[in-house]
Amino acid sequence: MTHQDRISSAALQDRAFAIAEARVMGLLQAKSAGWKSLTEACADLAPLGTIWTAVLFDRFRLSALQQDIFLLAAAPDLGIGAAAALAEHPLSAQGRATPALMTALLGPEARSEVMPSSLLRLSHLIEARPQATSVDRPIYVPETVLSYIAGTPTPDPALLPVLTQIMPTQASAQDQAVADAILSARNFSPTPLVHLETVDGHLAERTAAAALGSLSLAAFALSGEALPMPAEHLARLLNRDLVLLGGGLIAPATSEGVAVADRVTAPCLVWGTAMSGSRRPVARFPLKPTPEQYSTEERKVQGLFNLSPAQMRDASASVALKCAPSLWTEAKTRAARGLDGLAERMVPQAGWDDLVLPQAQMDQLRQLTAFRTHRDQVFDAWGFRDRSARGLGLSALFSGPSGTGKTMAAEIVARDLGPGPDCLELYRVDLSAIVSKYIGETEKNIARIFDAAENAGAVLIFDEGEALFGKRTSDVKDSLDRHSNTETAYLLQRLEAYSGIAIVTTNLKTTVDEAFLRRFRAVVDFPFPDAALRETIWRVIFPRETPLEDLNYAALGRLAITGGFIRSIALTAAFLAAEAGTPVTMAHLKLAVRQEYGKLGKPLSEAELRGFS
Repeated sequence: MTHQDRISSAALQDRAFAIAEARVMGLLQAKSAGWKSLTEACADLAPLGTIWTAVLFDRFRLSALQQDIFLLAAAPDLGIGAAAALAEHPLSAQGRATPALMTALLGPEARSEVMPSSLLRLSHLIEARPQATSVDRPIYVPETVLSYIAGTPTPDPALLPVLTQIMPTQASAQDQAVADAILSARNFSPTPLVHLETVDGHLAERTAAAALGSLSLAAFALSGEALPMPAEHLARLLNRDLVLLGGGLIAPATSEGVAVADRVTAPCLVWGTAMSGSRRPVARFPLKPTPEQYSTEERKVQGLFNLSPAQMRDASASVALKCAPSLWTEAKTRAARGLDGLAERMVPQAGWDDLVLPQAQMDQLRQLTAFRTHRDQVFDAWGFRDRSARGLGLSALFSGPSGTGKTMAAEIVARDLGPGPDCLELYRVDLSAIVSKYIGETEKNIARIFDAAENAGAVLIFDEGEALFGKRTSDVKDSLDRHSNTETAYLLQRLEAYSGIAIVTTNLKTTVDEAFLRRFRAVVDFPFPDAALRETIWRVIFPRETPLEDLNYAALGRLAITGGFIRSIALTAAFLAAEAGTPVTMAHLKLAVRQEYGKLGKPLSEAELRGFS
C-alpha cells in the first residue's frame, strides 16, 4: 500500500466516523427520521468492504437496533460533538451512554440488547462498567474494537502474551488436505476440531497457517503457556478477535488448550500426539513433515531439539536478524539453557581416532550415531511412533572398569550426532549426588533433570549408574526398601519416556537390574584392554605435536592399566620432559609410572618395568 493509499484509507475511515457521529447526534436530538443503518449510509461512500465499521457490522450480522446501540456506546470516541452531546444528556453517566439512555432513545427492545447474555455483550463488542444499578451502568466499546473500526486491527492486549500470528507459507498437498478438512468440518454441528497428530508444534503451526491461508484466513497460534484468564473468558475474546481479524486458531492439545478450543467458533485446530476431554467431535489428521514445509536445516533442528513453536520462531528470527550464526547453534543454545545448574556441562573434544576398543564395541557405537539419521524414517515413515510414544529416545548403558573410555565414547557420540562441525551439548549427571535420603526428593531431582533435558537435544551421561540402577529388592522388609524400589521404578519410567539421548555408565554391570537392561537401546561393554589394545592406546595417546624419542610401545603395553591411567602417565611424562627441555623418553615414562602407581598405592614390580631403560 502506498503512502497516498494510506492517506485515502485514513480519510475514508474518518468519513465513516463522521457519518456515525451524525447518527448519534440525530438519536440524541430525536432527529432520526429516514435513517435505516450506517451500512446503508456508507453505501455510496466507498465499497463497504473497505469501511471497517461496516465490515464489523456485517461480520457480526448486527441488526439496525444493535448497530445504534453500538454507536451510542462508541459515541465519546466518534467525535467531539457526539461526546459533548452525550455528556449533556441527563441519562448519561461518566460521559457514557447507559441502558436507561438507550431504552429512552431506542425503545424497550434495547434493554435486552445490553444485558450480559446479549450478542453485543457476549461478543465483547460493548462492555459495561460496574455501577450501583443495571440501568445507569456506563456502556463502552473496548479499545480493541475501536482500533479495528479505526483501521488498525490488532488482538486484545489481554491475548497478546499467549497469541501469535503465524505467517503462511506456500501450501503443500498435505496443507491443502488439512484445508479441506477444515471446510468439511463446517458442514457439521457441532463443528469438529481438526486434530493434527504430531509432536512437532512448529510443523503443526506452519501447516495450520498454510491451510488457513489457502482459505484466505489468518492463522493465530495459542501458546502452551499458562492462560492469563479462565478458558471461557479467553474463548469469548478469541471469538470476537478472530472474527474481526478474519482468522482461525491453532492450539496445543493440552487440557487448557482443548478447553479454549472447545469454545472457539472460528475454524480451530489442535496439535499433539493425543488429546482428550473435548466436548466436540474430533477429526484426526496424522501429520508428516514434507520438504515444502521445512528446509534441510529446519528438519535437522526440529528433529533433534524439541523446541516449542515460540522458541523455534524466536530462534529463526534471531538468525534472520544476524543475531545468531545459524539456526542449529541458536536452537542448541536456547534448548540447553534449562540444564545449566542441574548438570555439569562438558565440551566434547574426543574423536573416533582417540578411542581404542575391540571392533565389536566400535561397531555398536557407530550404530548409536546413526540413530538420528534414520529416526524420522523409522518412527514416522515406518509408523513406529503411531504404535507407542515410549522408547523413542536413544538410551545406552556403557559398562566397564574405570578408565576404559566410557566418557570418551559419550563425547564422540555427542560430536557425531551434530551436523558438520557442530555437535550436541553433553551434560554429566552424577546419580550418586541426586539420591536423597528424604522420601520423594530423589524423584523430584530426577524429574527436574529429565524435564529440562527433554527439550535440550543434549546427550545426558549418568555417571555411577549403579547408585540407582542396581537390582531392586524383592524382599521388602521396611520403608527404606519400598523407598528404594519406588526411586528405581520412577527412574525406569522417565528413562523409557525420555525422547532424547541418555547414556548411563557403570563400573559394575553385574549389579544392574535385568529390567533396566531391556530398556536400553544398546548395552556396550568396555573391557579391560589386553596388551595389544594397550599398545595401540600408547601409540595414539600423545598428540602429534608432542616430541617423542625411542619409545618402546611393546614394553609400555605390558603395563596392566586402562586407557584413563595411560593418559595420566603420558601427561605426567610430558611435563617431566618439558621441564628437562627434551623430548619424551622412556626414562620420563618410567618416572611417571612410578609416580602414578605410588599416588594410587598400587604395587609396581621390576618385571613390569622391563624395557623402560
